[in-house]
Amino acid sequence: MSQPAPDSHPPPSNRLAFRTWQESDADLAISLWTHPEVTRFLGGPSSPQAAIDRLHLEIHRQNQFGVQYWPIFLRSNGTFAGCAGLRPFHQEPAVFELGVHIARPFWSERLGEEAARAVLDFAFASIHARSLTAAHAPQNHHSQALIRRLGFHYSHHEPWGPDAILHPFYRLEPSATPPTAP
Repeated sequence: MSQPAPDSHPPPSNRLAFRTWQESDADLAISLWTHPEVTRFLGGPSSPQAAIDRLHLEIHRQNQFGVQYWPIFLRSNGTFAGCAGLRPFHQEPAVFELGVHIARPFWSERLGEEAARAVLDFAFASIHARSLTAAHAPQNHHSQALIRRLGFHYSHHEPWGPDAILHPFYRLEPSATPPTAP
């Protein structure tokens, strides 16, 4: 696996631009991770301080591993649309977990899929990930459908979150990556 530069991120997709989180992004982090609908399957809304702590965690991951759940913006007008990215998966070398959190106003526009495909391409082409994993809350059928459209295959269940609820996990190998959608 290639170690990405500390400020690396996926290139723009058709409608989205990526960048790294900055300390000055506290308002964006709070707007995303305190929203009850956005965080419904992520353990519920965070407090503003917990959202800022998550922002700092993402900045730390970028500095340490060269990946994070990068903030995404509409290319047409620069509006913040959520985040999508990678984080190291357990202690497995060159294996990352894919995640996408889309701001509520942009649901049903398939921005999550577009962002996820850009992240997949970046993971396999730029940092040469060995494998990717993804998970969803058992009741989150929209995330399950997205994970399957991306070409992931079920691998196992494992406890996740403070309540250790069993979540299904999926894997994707570089050779199984579906072509990027137009």
